[in-house]
Amino acid sequence: MDLWPTVNCQLNNHIMAILEQARTQIHRHLLNKEIPHHIVGRKSVILESANSIGLLFDATLLADIKVVQEFVGSLEKKRKRVMQLGYFNRKLQDENFKFKHFSKKQLDWALRPKMDEATEFTRQPFDLLINLSTRSVLPLDYIAAHSKAQFRVGPFTENTFCYDLMIEQNEKDGLKDFLKQVLHYLEKMQPDIGKRCTVDGRRGGQ
Repeated sequence: MDLWPTVNCQLNNHIMAILEQARTQIHRHLLNKEIPHHIVGRKSVILESANSIGLLFDATLLADIKVVQEFVGSLEKKRKRVMQLGYFNRKLQDENFKFKHFSKKQLDWALRPKMDEATEFTRQPFDLLINLSTRSVLPLDYIAAHSKAQFRVGPFTENTFCYDLMIEQNEKDGLKDFLKQVLHYLEKMQPDIGKRCTVDGRRGGQ
């Protein structure tokens, strides 16, 4: 029995894992160097008072896209100005989406977004930025870290400077659960808290 194809496949997977780890480490190193030069005045903003909202999200799963688009519709009914940017962690078979997006092909070797859509998004002085991703996604965290938004909400990440409010939830919970937590805490938010905080959404918003 020829075991070489199996051994070769395992070796390739091991090499790819090492390279991916190296890219992640370089990404975090460069981000930590860039952020001290990126100074933006922040203040807490509740959803009701936000007129302009930037939405980042992981668009890899079609079910999550549906959740985000329903949320966008509810915001637009309230006359909120919404700008979206979705990230596909896969190859795209179809580019026909109503929202601006990018994929893995548009990242540099250090996993940083390198396209006009990302630059345009970071330059927008949103009242509120929300990353509707249930977990930390490096390219989206990178954009949030460079954003000029007054207040940024997103999933828990070790790079705490990416968001002003981070929400941590159970791995088994989906995007609908995460969105409920986001809305819950944005309703409870006190104006001008003046500091970053992390809340544990695993407690059901209690």
